[in-house]
Amino acid sequence: MTFFAPRDAETSLHCPDCGTRLHIARSCREVHMYCPACRAHYPLREYIHRADEAMERFLENVYCDRIE
Repeated sequence: MTFFAPRDAETSLHCPDCGTRLHIARSCREVHMYCPACRAHYPLREYIHRADEAMERFLENVYCDRIE
């Protein structure tokens, strides 16, 4: 069985620094938000309360604890 999940997805949330749409991305150790234009990175916990549909679909394939 092969498992494939995207490592990156564009969201409807905007970068507080430049206004570009933020992306949600996963690495081996964490999920974070980042801006592809200015390359700023943001912790997921700062955006999880505003999760849009793209974030929800992305996180369905990531094992994580969303309760803090």
